[in-house]
Amino acid sequence: MAAELIDTAQAILTATDTALSKAYREEDRAWRKDDLGWRQVERAFMQQQQAWRQEDLEQRQLENARALWARAVEKNRRDVEERAEQLKAISSLSALIAGFVLTAFLQFDFAPSASTEGVQMAFGVTIAITVALEANAMMLCSLIHASILKIGRTYVSSQEEADFMARARHWAANYRPGDRPPAPRRNFQAHWAYACEGQWRIAFLCFSLGIPVFFLNMALAAWIKFDYSKKTAISMTVIMGLAFAFYLVAQNRWSWHMVWAGRRELMEEVLPQAPACGMPWDWHRRPNGGPSTMHQRHGSLGGLEKRSSDTAAAPGQSDSELGA
Repeated sequence: MAAELIDTAQAILTATDTALSKAYREEDRAWRKDDLGWRQVERAFMQQQQAWRQEDLEQRQLENARALWARAVEKNRRDVEERAEQLKAISSLSALIAGFVLTAFLQFDFAPSASTEGVQMAFGVTIAITVALEANAMMLCSLIHASILKIGRTYVSSQEEADFMARARHWAANYRPGDRPPAPRRNFQAHWAYACEGQWRIAFLCFSLGIPVFFLNMALAAWIKFDYSKKTAISMTVIMGLAFAFYLVAQNRWSWHMVWAGRRELMEEVLPQAPACGMPWDWHRRPNGGPSTMHQRHGSLGGLEKRSSDTAAAPGQSDSELGA
């Protein structure tokens, strides 16, 4: 009897243990299934995070490209404004001098017997030369001014921006350490050097030559107007001579670097090319091309050109590698 009770109890316990084990296994199986589902959700979330990170990197590259383009646009605007103000100043001064000489000629009265015929002829010739030089300088400056205002905006058009953005994207996608960011294919400085620099030099030369002729005209006018007073004529001639001497000093001090591009470069301080630092700092390196060496303010232009050419020939900086 006792043995039967023990067997019955043992059977009941065994059945209960089996049922509990089965329930535990089913619960564990359901938990593992839920855990697998959560892992899949987590994996999908991590993949989404990677996609978000990639989109964020592309957005940052786009912002860097926009910053470079905005800097190029600002530089183009400043270059156009600088040249426009320069042309307006010379044009206004030329018109002022030509108008003053022409007005003085029309209102200048003198007796036919005043001074000699040679002085009178020289006076008329200097009037004609002054008006001709200053009028041509005014005309050239006005035409160049109108031209750069019309053409200057073409270098920052939507087509130019699209081309630059595409090249910047290609550069970022194929970046290698040491590469430099792209620059706009066209810029106003190249247009000025090719189409305007020569005409600007002619206009500035006309303006510069017209001023000493104007001084000579004033001195001759003194000998005609005050032919009865040699002291007055000599005094005015001396004053015009001093003004001409001061003009030569000012011309030598300020005008040569406005006209001669080679000597103008000596007045510029060019910073050395920064070493490659990797992304994102290489976005702000000096774009491909141009000088990249430090030289003294009054250094040798030949040495600058040699060092610049050596730097431009450095490996890993070709236009093909930059997506040009």
